[in-house]
Amino acid sequence: MVRKGKFKLFSFLTEKHLIYYKSINKNDKFVAFSIFKINNLLKIIPLLNDFLLTNFLFYYSIQINVPKNRRKTIILTFIGNDRPKIDKFFNLIFQKIREYDKSIKFLKNRHLERQFFHILSSKIDNNINALKTGDSLIIKQSDTEKFLYFYEINCDLMQSDKVSLHNLLKALNNFNQKGYIIFNIQSLNSGRIVSNAYFINIRYEKDKKSIAIEEEINSLFNYEVLNKSVIHLNHLNCILWRANFSENFYNMTPDSDIFLSLSNYNFQDLSKFSVQFDKTLRLNQVDFHQLKPNLFFIEEKILFLILDFYNPIEISRILEKFFSKYFVIILILNMEEYNKLIESSEIRLLENIKTINFRDFIEFNINKLKYEFILENS
Repeated sequence: MVRKGKFKLFSFLTEKHLIYYKSINKNDKFVAFSIFKINNLLKIIPLLNDFLLTNFLFYYSIQINVPKNRRKTIILTFIGNDRPKIDKFFNLIFQKIREYDKSIKFLKNRHLERQFFHILSSKIDNNINALKTGDSLIIKQSDTEKFLYFYEINCDLMQSDKVSLHNLLKALNNFNQKGYIIFNIQSLNSGRIVSNAYFINIRYEKDKKSIAIEEEINSLFNYEVLNKSVIHLNHLNCILWRANFSENFYNMTPDSDIFLSLSNYNFQDLSKFSVQFDKTLRLNQVDFHQLKPNLFFIEEKILFLILDFYNPIEISRILEKFFSKYFVIILILNMEEYNKLIESSEIRLLENIKTINFRDFIEFNINKLKYEFILENS
């Protein structure tokens, strides 16, 4: 991973929001890590990818706990020979992210250390022994032994909607598995954003002879979702640093939907989505009336229509009745159906209307409905 530097696993320095490693060989090189937690992955990923493309970040990793936890962990990684430059890049990213979402909290000091090292051990000390046995690594500390198994994840299946990340997490939970799914995300010299994904399965002495999870998962989905990998002792730093374990990278396109299924909204069920939208409006203290299960009258000026498929008859009926009086927002949850909407010449020519898809909605600031229109048509 960092080929020109050698580092000791527990030789680090923590200063507020950053953990620093300095190489112990003649190649003076610093690697630094910062961690924050977030609920909405879709909103932050485009911003992090911009930092990759401008070389402010070396890579970042998304850590998802199994069983699933609502908040996701983001590990930011910096590298360079100049520590003040790393500090400068981090401070810029820290400021931009806080401006983008004030609810994001960066971990610091002991909280940062605990979260960083927890993937290997719950205690931060030098008394960890790592052994290689068969197809697993054993982490020994005090009287406990933890067995780590590694599986590469086929991201192409998620990008093609054959297997959703939500369903994979649900299946791992149903099989009573514990561990972490890691997405290591980098930029290549060509300007492409790529991801390397894997599942670290954690077992203990009492359950180390449990089911062959890759066989169960692959059989369940009828695809080769997981591929068991043999990890060696010299990969301990890679585990701790949430780095890539192989060169099997998958392209991440701007419209990549890998993380879409982890949204707090159920975009696959219109009735459930409408209930969640109602709740969101209330939490944000937006004034509204629900005229129909999928039609909301907001702040006495906006009609918000939610559809799961393109229905020109219903749209025409709504527009005929309300278009002359109110601004209209039409949200279509299915992307293919949304494309049918924007291809409609009748809709495109109307100025007082906004059309959005589910991805647009995820990045939509609900509070803006209280103060201003977003009048540009999608």
